[in-house]
Amino acid sequence: MRRQQADVVVVGAGMAGLCAALTAIDQGADVVVLEKGSRVGGSMLLSHGLIWTFSDKRQLKQEIPDGNEALQELVVDGLTAGHTWLEELGVPLEPETSFEWYGRGRAADPRTMASTIMQRFGEKGGRLHLRTGMQRLLLSDDQVAGVVAFDDEGSLAVEAKSSVLATGGFQGNTGLITQYITPHADSLYLRSNPWSTGDGFLAATRAGAAATTHLNCFYGHALAAPPARFSHLDFSNLTQRYGQVAVALNLEGQRFVDESEGTGEEALNLALAAQPNATGIYVVDASIASGTGHNAYPPKVAIDRARNAGGPVVSADTLEELADKLANWSVPADIALGSLRSYNAAVREGRGRALFPSRQRNAVPLLTAPFSAVMVRAGITFTCGGLQADLDMNVLRRSLTSSTLSLTKADMDEVSLTPMANLYAAGCDLGAISTRGYLGGLATALVTGRIAGASATHNAKYNKP
Repeated sequence: MRRQQADVVVVGAGMAGLCAALTAIDQGADVVVLEKGSRVGGSMLLSHGLIWTFSDKRQLKQEIPDGNEALQELVVDGLTAGHTWLEELGVPLEPETSFEWYGRGRAADPRTMASTIMQRFGEKGGRLHLRTGMQRLLLSDDQVAGVVAFDDEGSLAVEAKSSVLATGGFQGNTGLITQYITPHADSLYLRSNPWSTGDGFLAATRAGAAATTHLNCFYGHALAAPPARFSHLDFSNLTQRYGQVAVALNLEGQRFVDESEGTGEEALNLALAAQPNATGIYVVDASIASGTGHNAYPPKVAIDRARNAGGPVVSADTLEELADKLANWSVPADIALGSLRSYNAAVREGRGRALFPSRQRNAVPLLTAPFSAVMVRAGITFTCGGLQADLDMNVLRRSLTSSTLSLTKADMDEVSLTPMANLYAAGCDLGAISTRGYLGGLATALVTGRIAGASATHNAKYNKP
């Protein structure tokens, strides 16, 4: 086995890993970065580059009432400083803009951001290994002492005083998705890079790390269903973001969730993943299709893109005719028509909240021809459950950490949160920050990555074995 030494080893070179690595090397650490993929940037390179989170913590608590409140607030509080740090590195950022009705952020070009950080990292002597995947944590007397990885030449042990896990979640791991999220894992679109397969989560929990709640949650969006043909470069264009203003049916012709729940289409997409084949149908009328709602463009734009990609899209002048066309997709026409009629009758009478499932917001009837139906499939971008950590991003040890369930009634002297020596996590390897609502993935990666890098460096310098 080949061996290298470092002060800090960072596993993963997506947004969180890059921020952790550069922070550590800027503070004087000798840093090695291991990246499983063939490039740096992770799923950040597939994003629009908007680094956003909530504008204030009161709104955050209203929109995402569960999860780790302390870590959530840390992201909100750290966003502005993170933007400033990027600008000081030479990353051009656009002026601050609002996001939906609750957020704020600044956009950067993802490729420029990745290349700028990597250039600075290389100039300072940082070492990067591509196509190098972590197999396990390296332990010495039950303390983390680095990582063991594999590359094209075989095994590589990186002995380090501090290790940072930033492997991006477990959305690419069929077994973990089946175990925690849905039995239809094989039907999900992987709406991210293909390398995030739970390496950090598995290695840490096997070594005794504590896992968070919300292992059953993920962030993502629905895309046009097969036989739509597209590449990873089309993820954004083929995303059907208008689900919150549509009527969503499953393949049995029934509504299955309040479409308007949550901060965007994320909660609907999560419910969609549990339906047969992780597949459903978004139905809109001409009025909804022409509106912008919470999206940057009208739903008809996304519908046209789905049709042009070969996705299942049908239109009709009446709901009866539309239901008949759904029968060609093996959807029971009578049940689908009954669902649409029941929805229309309830919302026209102001009884949307009395529906089952209810319709709390965006309760607009389908009245204006033509009516359109798009078959969609759930897409998973990153998982929301992961490793428990403190505010320094130090991963907690399961055996010495008590329950963190929000309704635990124990006395304070019975509660313990005990870190594992030398182990830190950032980005999607952390859990319970985004849950059934979305806090902003790039902002979370930026803020937690910088903290993890600083904490790992401080530990490497001052906590001597």
